[in-house]
Amino acid sequence: MAVDYKDYYKILGVDKQASQKDIQKAYRKLARTYHPDVNPNNATAEEKFKEINEAKEVLSDPEKRKQYDELSNYYQQYGQWPGETSDGRGETGGKTQYRTMSEEDLQDLFGNASPFSDFFETYFGPGVSGTARGSEQRRTRESMRPDAEAEIDITFAEAYQGGMRTLEVNEPDGSKRRLEIEIPAGVNNGARIRIAGQGIQGQTARGNLYLQVHIVPDTRFTREGTTLHTRMDIPLATAILGGEALVPTPDGRRLMLHIPAGITNGKSFRLRGQGMPALGQPDKRGDLYAQVNVMLPRHLNSEQQRLFAAFARSLSETSQETRKDEEPIPN
Repeated sequence: MAVDYKDYYKILGVDKQASQKDIQKAYRKLARTYHPDVNPNNATAEEKFKEINEAKEVLSDPEKRKQYDELSNYYQQYGQWPGETSDGRGETGGKTQYRTMSEEDLQDLFGNASPFSDFFETYFGPGVSGTARGSEQRRTRESMRPDAEAEIDITFAEAYQGGMRTLEVNEPDGSKRRLEIEIPAGVNNGARIRIAGQGIQGQTARGNLYLQVHIVPDTRFTREGTTLHTRMDIPLATAILGGEALVPTPDGRRLMLHIPAGITNGKSFRLRGQGMPALGQPDKRGDLYAQVNVMLPRHLNSEQQRLFAAFARSLSETSQETRKDEEPIPN
């Protein structure tokens, strides 16, 4: 059966001379836009997400990209795809194809059904149908390209802003290998990061490396999704008279906040867009709430105690005068 051609370069919005860096950049931008977590129950976005993942799987693999370019040139020259007769019917008898990619992440999102198009399955897939056969081939591939599991501890600041991390991986033969990995901004505690092609060396190639993320708590902050909460300590004088206070952020910045006179203890201020970023959308952030914690003065000297006593008496006198003014006039 004939299959519809997929223009992977057009899907990612790059030209045929695009570098691997350009391809990765285009993919990340589109993935942030069409990810199912960002577009729940949106069938159009889901199909687009599948398309861009399929395009990335082919164009980011030098061997697949070369094969794809050759297929495209073949079609332009002969007006049909390899393996097709002139009437468009496929001749697949005796043809063996192998998948050299991992589907785990897409299966988590879309189930056991193939997340790829007929075009991909015909020219880059296993060439089989049925869950049982697919699972059998997948197990065979896994034995030839074994995956590896590891854990990684990251700081709260790294989860907040993302960044690069250098890892040292132990090989089965006792040697060590250094890897540069990217920590995505907004990653959740317990999440798994897949590093393609960096697992254990198998018979044909390396498997994937899966890193389970553990975020080291920062006692200054609590997290609820993309919302952050922190405590803002202010002196008693600022609470009474008003002034300025500094609010910390996980990446080390301190934001200046105006405190109005007479603020009550426990009052919260909302700082828009200063919370955690949404995973896959680093420009989209939640809010940071700063709760006022009034710090009472300690270890007063004799002069300060005298002044506070005078201040307390003045408050008492003011309170009595206020109550007297509010008393009803007798008939």
